[in-house]
Amino acid sequence: MRGAAGPEPAATPAHLVLVDVASRPPADPGPPRLVRFTDLVRQPLDRGRGSVRDVWTSTDVDRRIRWRLQVVELRDAAGLIAAPDDMNHAIVGFAGPQVAVRAGGNELNGPGRILHRDEVLTVRESSVRLSRPRLRASGSSSMILLSYSTSEDPPTLNFEQPETAHDPADGLRITLALRGPIRRGDGEVPQGAALVSAPLAVPPRYR
Repeated sequence: MRGAAGPEPAATPAHLVLVDVASRPPADPGPPRLVRFTDLVRQPLDRGRGSVRDVWTSTDVDRRIRWRLQVVELRDAAGLIAAPDDMNHAIVGFAGPQVAVRAGGNELNGPGRILHRDEVLTVRESSVRLSRPRLRASGSSSMILLSYSTSEDPPTLNFEQPETAHDPADGLRITLALRGPIRRGDGEVPQGAALVSAPLAVPPRYR
């Protein structure tokens, strides 16, 4: 996963793109689907004050999660996200005060790495501890979280500029507008929304 290999600042990124190429794409993938973050169901963090919203989930034939794309908001000084043992994570800075990211649920696992806006950090543990200085505890820090099974080939997660954007020949592509609207030939993706092309996965739950 190129974008999740480690810290990778992106100069003035236009949008964030997830691509998952399936070995057996459907004959008719269906029309693109617009997913607005504000329409998604808020679920609590496993620990701490904040929320998690599922943007999209991909499962295998046995309904096991291959990967899940989420929007995470931390409203406290610290929070915890726990996932099944076979899951790792790629985290992207989105908005709000900076957050320190530590692998595992133990506070003694070092000070963590600072997640800057428009950069990707990989966490090779099933649990992720998020923290920020108490002086910055007001408001919320927003992140994009890609959790993926270590037994599967994970999707790619990269920043793209408008002139380099293209749809994959097959598979699923999710384009997230994080800094402003994205203009496309068939319309516009507003800021704080995602456009899902060739949906091969289980859709998220809505209000």
